[in-house]
Amino acid sequence: MTGPVGSGKSSCLRQAEEAVQDLSPGTSLYVDCRGLAADEVATRMIGNWGFDERFLRTRNTPLADAFAQWTHGKEHAVVLLANVQWAGVTATSAEPERVLNHVIIPLLRSSKCPVAVLFEVDEEQVRAPLPSSLEVEILPSLEAPASSEPPLRQSLAGFPQLRALAAAETREVPLEAWSALCTPLGLQGALADLRHVVSALPHLLTSWSDDAGTERVGFHRDGVRQLLRTDTPLSEVEQVRIVEALLDQSLRRNDIPEAWREQGPVTEYASRALPLHCAAAGVLADLSQDPRFLANVDRHALLTGLSIAYPAGIPAGLPASDAHYLEAAGVEPTTHEEWLSWLHWASLNRGAIEFAEALSRAAGALPWLTCWSRWRPFTLFGPSPQHDAAKAEELVVGIANGVDVVASQLEIDEDELEDDVDPDADWYAVERLWSLNDGEPLGSAVQVQLHYDDDTDIDQASGRAFEPVEEPDEAEQTPAPRAPSSTTCLVKAADRMQVHGGSGGIYALRVSDPTRVTVRPQWRSRPLLTTHNTSAVWLLPDALRADTPPARSWYESAFGQGTCQVVSGSALPDSIVHADTVRFLTEVGLPVLDDEFRYLGFAQTPVMAEVARPSVLPASAGPGPFFNVGRWVRGELLLNGTSGHLFITDVGDGDADYLVSSGLRQTCTLLALAVKRRESGFTVWSEELDAKRSLTSWAREIDPVAASHPHWTAILNGHWDDPDMV
Repeated sequence: MTGPVGSGKSSCLRQAEEAVQDLSPGTSLYVDCRGLAADEVATRMIGNWGFDERFLRTRNTPLADAFAQWTHGKEHAVVLLANVQWAGVTATSAEPERVLNHVIIPLLRSSKCPVAVLFEVDEEQVRAPLPSSLEVEILPSLEAPASSEPPLRQSLAGFPQLRALAAAETREVPLEAWSALCTPLGLQGALADLRHVVSALPHLLTSWSDDAGTERVGFHRDGVRQLLRTDTPLSEVEQVRIVEALLDQSLRRNDIPEAWREQGPVTEYASRALPLHCAAAGVLADLSQDPRFLANVDRHALLTGLSIAYPAGIPAGLPASDAHYLEAAGVEPTTHEEWLSWLHWASLNRGAIEFAEALSRAAGALPWLTCWSRWRPFTLFGPSPQHDAAKAEELVVGIANGVDVVASQLEIDEDELEDDVDPDADWYAVERLWSLNDGEPLGSAVQVQLHYDDDTDIDQASGRAFEPVEEPDEAEQTPAPRAPSSTTCLVKAADRMQVHGGSGGIYALRVSDPTRVTVRPQWRSRPLLTTHNTSAVWLLPDALRADTPPARSWYESAFGQGTCQVVSGSALPDSIVHADTVRFLTEVGLPVLDDEFRYLGFAQTPVMAEVARPSVLPASAGPGPFFNVGRWVRGELLLNGTSGHLFITDVGDGDADYLVSSGLRQTCTLLALAVKRRESGFTVWSEELDAKRSLTSWAREIDPVAASHPHWTAILNGHWDDPDMV
């Protein structure tokens, strides 16, 4: 439903909802989206349908599941969404599009009965999503009601300060913040002048004082604000001046603490709006790396601003990337303090210790902080021995040689048990000790055999290298902060210290104020709808960005130590003349692959056998000579000694090309990257997807021939990770 501002769209939508309820009670749902994030819209829907909090938290697609159940058995259903164009807490917002694309579309896809969705938008603000997937009925435009209000342009001409108020990113603005926006735009911004504007335009503006006595101003209608923003848009230069003015009164002031977000009306506004002003001014990318900036700005405004600043995706390894993947991990902080505690945690995981310390200083007193971390950072590609060693299924606090320690436990597979184990033990585990003070590893890993009593307490632990201690009495009164779903175990120690563990490793935190720790509701394993941002393609591993090709050690880090078999120069046939191929065979060597690689195996002979040119190869393959260097699925893998190209003699039932790669180095490089991706211990589902997307992009750079081949598409996307799939 569209129409000009003031044409009565919202009231018409409400009348439609009342009519549906009268005709068919229980078949409709009405939600006013004004000021709500798309996730909040979805949450209200699920709650209105009668589903409890557990349903919301334990399902990966609760919105679609709830709608499917709600519509099951119904003859029809109607969903009405008012003020979709004003979704979101800021004027510049991605939430209207998120409501349309990630709420409405999934509803239609999961419905179990015919469903009508009626949503209100402004034609100039939001267009209907995916028109090819939706049946959109164009109704006659509603006629705007007669009005005695003076034209908007006339009001703007008489009171140009309206332009500054419309430029504000929040619906209501402290009077002092309005003044701060007027000054960089060259407008009269004295408080007395602004009060006069409010009193002269009661049909446009509303004002009030909050509980703290702060004067606040806003437009009666969001549509009026949007008309002003559209009619007199700010230039990038003007946005830069606004940013500079707000920074001078917040981030750059020396007379207020680093935690400046609550130091007055102007800083309050700056904390809620600066990310969007900075994005419009083109400076958010730089400021989002300043810990004092991140510690004070609103999370929702930051995520929205980053989507503008990084339209092609956020580069990996930045604080902004941490913010994105925290959202992807299902982190939905209730308070700003909780958000900063997790952003600090992610920074420590990256090893950005100085940044994390600066962030905590600028944040002010937080309810809890991470003391040390051996948790896998976001976007780390490939296996990481230091983090993989810290994985934990159980944690135990104790003392070893007079030092406070925490032991991480991983269950041992029966095939890996030592010969002299006690067959009557209840559980077998590998235990590693870490200093409780700083997380440093202590000693070597040991195998322990655990025996439990009737109360499931440990009665005996054979092979253990430390003495466990009882959980302190104060631990029961110290709540544990809610954590991402990849964190699966917890142990509490003295001095309000807690150690958390899981598939990403272990980390320790200390609770300074238990009364401010948020413990419920638990987070989902992924966002309710989707993240606000995407990740840019990750950077190639350092070894592949160097001026020289990777050394043998890099390949063996994927295939295993000692697996690459170098061919001596004397054993290499003289007719293999391709320089890069000769260098690879004599300096790196072909790897010996295990049984997991059902689709590929390299010949393990120092003398390569020359073969006759197969008739199946196209003329473009050249005359050769050709050498059998292994097998590829059902055929032979042949090397052209002149060009270095690799061909296969059996492409299967599809229309794949016989040319499978530009050379041995490229083949082994892509294969090593595929192995590293497979063995990466990603803790967030979207990391896995981004790693596959990045790997595909890297393949186009490393070997365009291989990147276009369907066999490599299957390998790089993990379709052939399971040998039974080949």
